[in-house]
Amino acid sequence: MIEFGVIGFLILVLVFFVTKSQGVQRELKQAQSSLKTIQSQNKQSLDIVIMTATQLQRMFQGQLAAKHKHGLISQADYDIASFVFENFQYIVVQCCQNNETVEVAVKKALKGQILTIEEISQFVARQPPEVKVPWCKNTIDGFVAACRNLVAEQKKQAAPTEQPASQ
Repeated sequence: MIEFGVIGFLILVLVFFVTKSQGVQRELKQAQSSLKTIQSQNKQSLDIVIMTATQLQRMFQGQLAAKHKHGLISQADYDIASFVFENFQYIVVQCCQNNETVEVAVKKALKGQILTIEEISQFVARQPPEVKVPWCKNTIDGFVAACRNLVAEQKKQAAPTEQPASQ
């Protein structure tokens, strides 16, 4: 009688583990399916980021060339800004894909170049606050804003009007 009880208990344990493993396998298949979907969405999002960055890069390079053509930027500043805009897409992709800071991405872009990170930092330091402040955030959104402000046309500020003293 005890033998039948032990055998029955072992059968119940076996059934429990079989059903438990089937549930785990089902969850694993769902997780794999979700992973494939997320990977596909991430790839599509990265492709969109790359296309957008490429378009922004071309636009910024055109605006920079126009500023240089009109003599609004010195040759030394043009060379540094040109390097930044030539590597704009690379920097954006490094920041988005590898979750890097702008500084790390710029340093990677500088490998094999004569230009140094110190020269870029000095260039940024000479810029107006509209460029410096976003750049110093060291994030992708700050980088894009700094680049946009770097090539934006400077608006002349009107002199404040004096109000006559009321008597």
